[in-house]
Formats: sequence, structure tokens, C-alpha cells
Amino acid sequence: MTLDENDLLTFHLYTASKTPRVRSGRIRVWILMPVTFLLFAYLFYQSNNESLFIYFLTLAGLSAIFSPSYTRWRYKKHYIKYVRDTYKHRFGQECTLIIEGETIGTRSETEEVKIKKSEIEEINEIKDYYFLKARSGTTILISKLKTDNLDEIATLISSLVETYGVRHNIELDWRWK
Repeated sequence: MTLDENDLLTFHLYTASKTPRVRSGRIRVWILMPVTFLLFAYLFYQSNNESLFIYFLTLAGLSAIFSPSYTRWRYKKHYIKYVRDTYKHRFGQECTLIIEGETIGTRSETEEVKIKKSEIEEINEIKDYYFLKARSGTTILISKLKTDNLDEIATLISSLVETYGVRHNIELDWRWK
């Protein structure tokens, strides 16, 4: 399987959507922008400046409505830049999934990653991917669309869940929002 920019972007967006710091930051922006505009509107209302009062009141309403879309766009733009800068040499490289005894890993032209099965703490499954996360923070990305041995991977995942008690989060309807 070969991973491209979109595969790695999806992984980072999924991870960001599950990170409490990112989630609270987006909520904070969603609350602070309208509140700030409402404060300005109030100040101009108190000074009898009707045009600026209406202007800031309108901005407060628009920011309350469009702030989630704006932060979604902004974070996606950030992660696109991050993925392009960080992984530009990995795009298009053939990567092989290796399942041997007590380890699972990937091998490509430039690197080899091996993780003990007992060190995998979480498996996140979304519509097109499996993300196998180790305690060390390393994650193995498996694209369901680009792998030939999906049955073997499903068997591996059920084995990890049964044998090691790995948490398996299934979110087939997940999307970046």
C-alpha cells in the first residue's frame, strides 16, 4: 500500500478531533468571537452610535453561525501544511504491512517500524482506515482501500481485542467537522 497526502491528513484530522485541547480551543473561539462583538455592540449602544451598534451586533450573529466552519477550515489548512512539510518524502513510497509473531509493523524503502502487539493500546476504525496506536505514541495507518489483505487485518484486530484487551473504537461515520 502507498500512503498519500490525503491518508496522512485524515489521520491528523481524526487525532485532532479527539484531542481535548483542540476541541476546547475550537469551542473557546466559537464563544469568544461573538461575545467580543457583543461587548463592542453594547459599548456603541451606550454611546448612541446606532450604525456601529448594528454593525457589531451583525458581526456577533455571523461569527456565532460561521465560527465552527471557519475553525474547521483553519485547522484543516494548518494540517495540510504540516503533512506536506513533514511527510513530503514519504508520499508514493510502497509500504508493506508485516505481521510476525508478537509484532506488527510496516516496512518501506526508507524506514521500518515494529510494535509489539502487547504495546498496542487502541485501535481506531473509521470508514476507510484503521489507526493502530501504541503506548509510545507511534501509530500504524492502514488504508482499507489500498490494502489487499483486509480479511487478515480484520482477524488481527479481533485477535488484538481478545488477547490483549485492546480498546477498539469504531466510528464508521466519522468526518472532520
